[in-house]
Amino acid sequence: MRSFRSTLVVGSAICMLLGWAGSAMAGGNPPGNNGTVKVSGLSLGQSEGDESHVGCTLDIEFFGFDEGDLTATATFELQAPSGSGALRVDSTPIGEDPAGGGTDLDATLSSDLSIPIALSGATADPTQGFHVRLTIDAPGSIGATTKHKTFWVSDCGGEGGGEG
Repeated sequence: MRSFRSTLVVGSAICMLLGWAGSAMAGGNPPGNNGTVKVSGLSLGQSEGDESHVGCTLDIEFFGFDEGDLTATATFELQAPSGSGALRVDSTPIGEDPAGGGTDLDATLSSDLSIPIALSGATADPTQGFHVRLTIDAPGSIGATTKHKTFWVSDCGGEGGGEG
């Protein structure tokens, strides 16, 4: 029992020295590379799932980001074999509530890629649709502030076989 108490006291002291006790234990901004981004065709709620095939109207959901004056920028680009080039850039606030862990939904960014894809001259894969790369820049994280996702988009209207 004495060893357990000693470990608990030493561990608590280290947390206090590093400033973790008040933030991580009370739901504040824990240290580290916080935040997860998920792609969804429909609202995920708090399931934190990820989809690799979505329609042209989709949601980007942000989970577990720190509290603060933080805004994420989402850049959608065509990916081979569909073509190349930027499709759309959007942004959303992500730090409006205290960090609540990996299932804490901080923001949902809804985007419709149908017009940017139609204007791009992109070529749809006959079974998959359009290949899109998403780059998220989410400042405020200690560590990597850039996150990437690659997925397929279909049901954009008139894409010649990529609907589905």
